[in-house]
Amino acid sequence: MRDGLPILDADAHVVEPIDIFGGLLPAGVPVMDLPTTTPMVMCGDTSKLAAQVEARFSSASYLDAMDAQGIDAAVVYPSLGLFLPHLPELDRENAADICRAYNTWAAGWSAAGGGRLGAVGILPQRYPTMCVQIAREAMDLGLLGVLLRPNLIGEHSLDDHAFDHLYAEVAARGRVLAIHEGLGVRGPTIGSDRFTSFSARHACSHPLEQMTAAVAFLVGGVCERHPTLRVAFLESGTGWLPYWLSRLDEHREWMGGSELAHLSLDPSEYFARQCVISTDPEDHLVATSLSHVPAANVVWASDFPHPDALFPDAVDAFLTRARKDGVGDDTLRALMWDTPTAFYGAPFTAPTAA
Repeated sequence: MRDGLPILDADAHVVEPIDIFGGLLPAGVPVMDLPTTTPMVMCGDTSKLAAQVEARFSSASYLDAMDAQGIDAAVVYPSLGLFLPHLPELDRENAADICRAYNTWAAGWSAAGGGRLGAVGILPQRYPTMCVQIAREAMDLGLLGVLLRPNLIGEHSLDDHAFDHLYAEVAARGRVLAIHEGLGVRGPTIGSDRFTSFSARHACSHPLEQMTAAVAFLVGGVCERHPTLRVAFLESGTGWLPYWLSRLDEHREWMGGSELAHLSLDPSEYFARQCVISTDPEDHLVATSLSHVPAANVVWASDFPHPDALFPDAVDAFLTRARKDGVGDDTLRALMWDTPTAFYGAPFTAPTAA
C-alpha cells in the first residue's frame, strides 16, 4: 500500500530458473535475436536485487521486493518464457513441453506467495491447435490466464480462425488472454526488419506490435466472435491507444458496409467492453490517455525486474507524476487495484490502512 492506496502490479516478471526446462532446449541455437548493444542489467542495477538473485527469485524473495515498493499483489509473467516456446527449431511437442514446464513451475511458485501472487501461462503459439490443450492444462493448474505474443509467430495471425478454439476456451473458463511483446523473439518484429540498434528496434517493437494486435482483435473480428473474452495489451504505454481507436473507428465508419461488415460495434466499443491496456511508471501520457479511455480499461504495471524497471521507486514515481498531471486518487485506485483485480478475476484481498 502507498499513500492509502492498495497496489496491484498487473504485469510484473519473474526470472525463472533455466533448469526448469531441463533437457527441453535444443542445443547450439540462439534463444534471442538482440543487438549487441542491448542493456541486460536488471532494474538498471542488479546490485539492488542481490537478495532476489541469490534466492533465484523465490516467491519469498519476490514478496520482499514487492514490499520494498509498496506493492500488495502482483500478476507475474515470464522472462525466458517470452521467447523459448517460439524457437523455430522446435516441433509441436517440444514447444508444448517447454510451456508445460514453465506453467507447472509458475503455478507452484505463485501458490507459495501467500495469496499475493498470480501468474499467467505461456503457449506454443506456432501451433494453435496445441495451444488449446496447453491452455486447459494451465488453467487447471490455477493460472489466471495465458499469453500470446503480438508478433506473427508461424503462419497464423491473431485474428486467424485457427485460434478461435483457444479464445473460446479461455473465455468459457473466465480467464484472461494477455498480449505481451518482448524484443528479441526469433521471428518477425516491427523495427527489426529495418533497424539494427537496440534503441530503434525497442522503440518500434512494443507499441507497433501491439497496434497490430489491436487490429486483429478489434477489427479482425476476434472480439466480435468472442464477446466475453478479456484481453490485455501490455507493456507498450497508453499514449498510442486513443489515436489508434479513433483511426480504427474511422475505418469502420468508412468500410462498415464492405470489408468491415462483420463488425456490429465500433472498435473502440469492443475495447471498452473487453480490453485493458497497461500504464507504467514512465508513461508520461497516462493523464492524457485517461481523458479518452476510462480507468476501467487501464491497469498499472511495473515491468519489474527487467532492465528499464524502476526499483524500488516504481510506485512512488508513478503516483508523483500522475498526481502532478491531475489524476485523482479515485482514478488511481481504479487503475492500481479495482480495474486489475476485476479484470484478472483474482482473489487478491485489498489491504487496510493501519
